[in-house]
Amino acid sequence: MENLFGRVAVVTGGGDGIGRGIAHALARAGVKVAVCDIDIQAAERVALELRLSGRESHAYSVNVANAESMFALSQQVEEQMGPVTILCNNAGVMLAGSIVDASKSDWDWIFDVNLYGVINGVNAFVPCIKKNGGGHIVNTASMAGLTLPLQPSSGIYSSSKAAVVSYSENLSSELTGDGIDVSVLCPSRVNTRIWEANRNRPESYGQGNAVTKPEEAVDDIDGMDVGPIVVRSILQSRFYIFTGDDVRVRIEKKNEQLMRDIKLHEDDLEPGSVWH
Repeated sequence: MENLFGRVAVVTGGGDGIGRGIAHALARAGVKVAVCDIDIQAAERVALELRLSGRESHAYSVNVANAESMFALSQQVEEQMGPVTILCNNAGVMLAGSIVDASKSDWDWIFDVNLYGVINGVNAFVPCIKKNGGGHIVNTASMAGLTLPLQPSSGIYSSSKAAVVSYSENLSSELTGDGIDVSVLCPSRVNTRIWEANRNRPESYGQGNAVTKPEEAVDDIDGMDVGPIVVRSILQSRFYIFTGDDVRVRIEKKNEQLMRDIKLHEDDLEPGSVWH
């Protein structure tokens, strides 16, 4: 995508953290931004920030885990702001605890927001983006979805983000001929309020464990700093978007394990091995 000026973008989870950073960066590039969040007051604050800086922006309440809510959003934004060509599926939540001890409600909440929120966004907006001549989709995953765990208590979150990475890879392949580029944002640790995600957990999912930010967790950058990285990546049509300085080390660590086990597998295939 060579020029962003005058386009309309939808940013879910736009009321805080990375979403707020993306909204501000898009607005600085001349994009009209629909700031969408389950917390409408947070979305309205960000939309006001953008309008005060001279940009066009509106706030919308949305529950990304609900497909009907996302389809309604697509109609509202197009009616009020114009044809959407940029979609940033950024809403996400975090839960601490063992994947063995977690309840089904825990799994449902994390996957409904982190994975199905992305799927619902794509299903609601891809028809619009196709109709409008193509565009760009950014799905927020995590380095936790690409690499070995940094901490043992975020397994549900990491699993959901791995699913977002795989989904985005397949989506990119599927939309190649439709003029829609896809990116998957894989941030390292970013200073956001995701550690407080329980504040927006619906009662229908029951009570979850409070998430305490680990003492050893060191944030790489602020959420506002992620926005320019995303905008630059959209302009360059990058698929994988990274934020931290630990990317190569973490990817290589996982690849070392993969290559070791591939070598053992290849040894098994040799004539005379125990498997022959």
